[in-house]
Amino acid sequence: MRTNRLVSTLEMSHDDWLQWRRTGLGGSDIAAICGLSRYKSPMEVYLDKLGEIPPIEDNPKMKAGRILEPVVADWFAEETGMKVIRQNAIFQHPRHPHMLANIDRWLPGQNAGLECKNTGEYAKGDWEGTTAPTEYILQANHYMAVTNADRWYIAVLIGGWDFQWRVIERDEELIKNLITIEEEFWTNNILAQQPPALSHQDTNYLKTTYKDSVADSTVDLPEEAYPIIKSLAEARQLIKVAEMQEETAKNQIKGIMQNKEQAYWQGDLKFTWKANKKGIRSFRVIGGDE
Repeated sequence: MRTNRLVSTLEMSHDDWLQWRRTGLGGSDIAAICGLSRYKSPMEVYLDKLGEIPPIEDNPKMKAGRILEPVVADWFAEETGMKVIRQNAIFQHPRHPHMLANIDRWLPGQNAGLECKNTGEYAKGDWEGTTAPTEYILQANHYMAVTNADRWYIAVLIGGWDFQWRVIERDEELIKNLITIEEEFWTNNILAQQPPALSHQDTNYLKTTYKDSVADSTVDLPEEAYPIIKSLAEARQLIKVAEMQEETAKNQIKGIMQNKEQAYWQGDLKFTWKANKKGIRSFRVIGGDE
């Protein structure tokens, strides 16, 4: 299968690049439409492709990603001894034209690509172990589907100094599922202009879209809203159970601490229970919510 080189990005303006992105689904969209992204919802992808929301304004984090991409790529090449080259193009799946790939680097002679990431120290836990975060595994397999590659490397710079890399081998079953999911989303949502279901990530979208209310207006919920009502009731009940479980665990820790201010577990400070000037003790979970 030969990949289509859809358009060159060598001298393409940023605005033109954004327009080309809207002609299909790229690697950064995949986790979102699968409902597995921590950063973006299916609704955001839908609105972006239809041009109904402005693109994210450039910010220091995005600028750092652009500036550090060649640094991460060169670091990967030096660390592994593998050659990497730019492609300067948007690629398109030959049989599924809505599947696009704007890849960071290609590894000649390997039939493989490289995705470069830059993140903060806060994300260090995402890279523990030998695998990569789910979002990037999906992104890599999407790229492999488009380019017919055998594997994809992911290089990440954490906190400006901690360099790591992973290799994601081609997963035929996952690619098959991604093709189906992307086909359905593109056809049933984008082309049909049918919005996907709202998710927990759409709170701000709803606040800004419906910021005003019509006085004394009402709506009758349709029959198909029943599963949603049931889900909400079940979630609220689970919250109550979780709150009781949390309070019980806290009290049991307090019972062990008694009048001590700090509690350690295997050498690490885990809990504090200190009194303020008024003599009121406040319990705190280190690294978590109170």
